Amino acid sequence: MFSRLPFICLIILLQVSVVSAVYAKADPENIALYESESFAIGIGAAVVKFDTKMKFTDKQSGDSVFLDPEGNLNLPELSHVTTFYGAYSFNPRHSIGLSYFKINRETTLIDFDKNFDSVRIVGNATIADKTSFYRLDYAYTMFNSATSKIMFDAGIYGLDLKLVFDAEGSITIGNQTQSDSIHKEAEVFAPLPMIGVNILYSFTPKWSMGTKVTFVGGSYEDVSANVLQTSVNARYRFTKHVGLLFGLAYFDATVNIDDGIEETDITYGYNGGYIGMHFLI
Repeated sequence: MFSRLPFICLIILLQVSVVSAVYAKADPENIALYESESFAIGIGAAVVKFDTKMKFTDKQSGDSVFLDPEGNLNLPELSHVTTFYGAYSFNPRHSIGLSYFKINRETTLIDFDKNFDSVRIVGNATIADKTSFYRLDYAYTMFNSATSKIMFDAGIYGLDLKLVFDAEGSITIGNQTQSDSIHKEAEVFAPLPMIGVNILYSFTPKWSMGTKVTFVGGSYEDVSANVLQTSVNARYRFTKHVGLLFGLAYFDATVNIDDGIEETDITYGYNGGYIGMHFLI
């Protein structure tokens, strides 16, 4: 995950350079991007490509089940998701924000024969991904002009994993085969600390762009996780209070769940494009 950090840092530095250079030539009388933006809400839809891996290991026997949902379980690799967000500025320096991102994928396999590490299953299976992400943050504006903003974010990132695999049929573990069922799930909620930076810049009174990078890391009860989330977007203002938002998003998470009996390792990522409406008051 962190091998992408140099590239992400380069994006941030480039945008900071553009903000600084163009700001020197900008006319504050003609470009006032953030004037009167005390409250903002938005709704959007994204089409993203998922990459998920899950490994469940019995800590006593050492038997494991490895699942590649998109690779060999036909869980949709491409899916559309819905996102909501809102923000309120107390003053030019301080603001709070929240967002919600919901995923809904499910597939059923009939009469399949596959090996999942230590387990072979001949029969039927269902796998579902109902994961959600919640974010509540405080933002401090380190730089604010008529054309640009640089903000530091800190807050809580809610990782609400709901990945469930159910199968039944002829199940072989080691040398023993029997008619049985198997149930594996990664279903936990973990509120984790997050920090990030958000850079916004206006080219014209109508067009602006932004780059956001968020880091999440920590432990909660049986869960430990690291998350990197980035987005690059453009905004077009139809009016002073209504705009169109579109861009690209990247998300990469590694999660470990250890309840003392079973250890679950998950990598969960997606990347793709999104579009939505942005409303300012």
